[in-house]
Amino acid sequence: MPIESQFDLVIIGGGINGAALARDAALRDLKVLLLEANDFASGASGHNGRMIHGGLRYLETAQIGLVLEALKERATLLRIAPHIVRPSTLLIPRHQGRGRPGWMVRLGLVALDVLAMGSARRHARLGPAEALRRVPALRSDTLRGAFVMHDAFAECAERLTIENLVDAAALGADLRNRCRVTEVSPAPTGGLRVRWAGPQGPGVADARAVVNATGAWTDETLAVATGSGARMVTKAMGSFMVLRSFAGAPDEAVFFESGSDGRPIIMAPWLGNLLVGTTDRVIEGPTDDAQTSAAEIDYMFDAIAQTFDPGRISRSDILYTYCGVRPLPHRPGQSHKITRKHVIYRHPPPLEGMVTVLGGKLSTFRCVAEQVADTVCEMLGSGARRSSTAQRPLPGAVKSGARQVLAGSPLSALTQERLLGLYGERAVQVLELAARSADLADVIDQETGAIAAELVFAVECEFARSLADILFRRTLLGYRTGRGLQLIDPFRRIARQHLGWATARIDADIKDYEAQLAATDGARFHPAPKHYPEHAPEHTPGQTRLAV
Repeated sequence: MPIESQFDLVIIGGGINGAALARDAALRDLKVLLLEANDFASGASGHNGRMIHGGLRYLETAQIGLVLEALKERATLLRIAPHIVRPSTLLIPRHQGRGRPGWMVRLGLVALDVLAMGSARRHARLGPAEALRRVPALRSDTLRGAFVMHDAFAECAERLTIENLVDAAALGADLRNRCRVTEVSPAPTGGLRVRWAGPQGPGVADARAVVNATGAWTDETLAVATGSGARMVTKAMGSFMVLRSFAGAPDEAVFFESGSDGRPIIMAPWLGNLLVGTTDRVIEGPTDDAQTSAAEIDYMFDAIAQTFDPGRISRSDILYTYCGVRPLPHRPGQSHKITRKHVIYRHPPPLEGMVTVLGGKLSTFRCVAEQVADTVCEMLGSGARRSSTAQRPLPGAVKSGARQVLAGSPLSALTQERLLGLYGERAVQVLELAARSADLADVIDQETGAIAAELVFAVECEFARSLADILFRRTLLGYRTGRGLQLIDPFRRIARQHLGWATARIDADIKDYEAQLAATDGARFHPAPKHYPEHAPEHTPGQTRLAV
């Protein structure tokens, strides 16, 4: 097979780390190819807690460097991606006989305030009455007050990956999803040769450097390259559940602890419902087999019942679940004790020129990519080219007067706010696409005001290849209460008329999407029990596909 092209850098993995690296490397004038086996952000980058946090819990283990890094990156993301990462408050209730002592929590918050160095408002202390006024559903019989800290939240965290890719493509990076790498080997003329299988058939390219950014699939990727079963990753799965809102539910994030092991759990308003998570358990076997277990639901409901009035919440409120697998540096023991600090590893011969990156957090993806790009440039002898991603806004934050343009359009106020909230300044591009045909301006979802043009925009401008790509990782309409089922008929029409997709492809997409919904349906955890166990049972690995 002929060599498709010569690249400075081939990146394997299209999650947030791979996407940010493609952008950073392209900004340094490197010729970049990115290969993703599934869809971009379809792993942990799209299945996380969405907090862009300063790392309060890492202070307890004296990981000061990690906290400083997270605080700095939080401030950076608020500046370069204000349409995706927004300031938020985090309420930490204190219950008698539960959790860490109040003095310890306050000491940590004071330390966080000092380390933030004025980049965020300082924490506050609330009495029981004020805490109940803010969150009426808190359990009042043991409530002793609360703390409030200031943090950040990415409601549509998937779009951090997408916008990094949009910018990388504009800078000349070659980005391909649904391309599974099948071989990495030394190239005859130096560097490394990468082979893959994709929608257009097999491909092959030579590269001066290759970065393995496949996250929880790191070991599988290395097995392709080395043929060995060497282990670099501990797979730590975190599960989340999405609940219907209830009387007295919080309208800000609430941070509380599990009674069984003291791990933090967060309940946060999300897309009209409540996002609750996360768990932390090591899994073995294929990453694709990870799925939320009943034991994890027990674990979260145990913590909920000791923090909130249990009469207000039941398992019948579970709409659906999802889970992501964190790629932590391989260590024996419990996963929550393994550092979240990222690792950059340069492979020796015969894979000289290959780098593996793993670990890290959503909050720190930008600086992880910067450090990996520094490593690659050093390997390539590319001189003193420095990263500019801390100063360069993501595409949706580049000022274009979008609000004024949309205000002059016939779109409803609900649709205008949705487009600005999801796409930022790029909302103008969606409006321009809608002008192609009158039906593309039609509202296809009454709850959100989403319009038909968004489905086309996802495919033509944001690399989507399927209905699941569109509804989960571009528009996020698949995560609303209706789970996107009300969009099946509009999708059929739009895909046929505006995307030119064949009926067989459309039908296969719908069947696959419905199967993914069934795999994560919260109904499998109904009905609600009459009481919750004091301690969650041992976690057991799931046996079905990755929850989305």
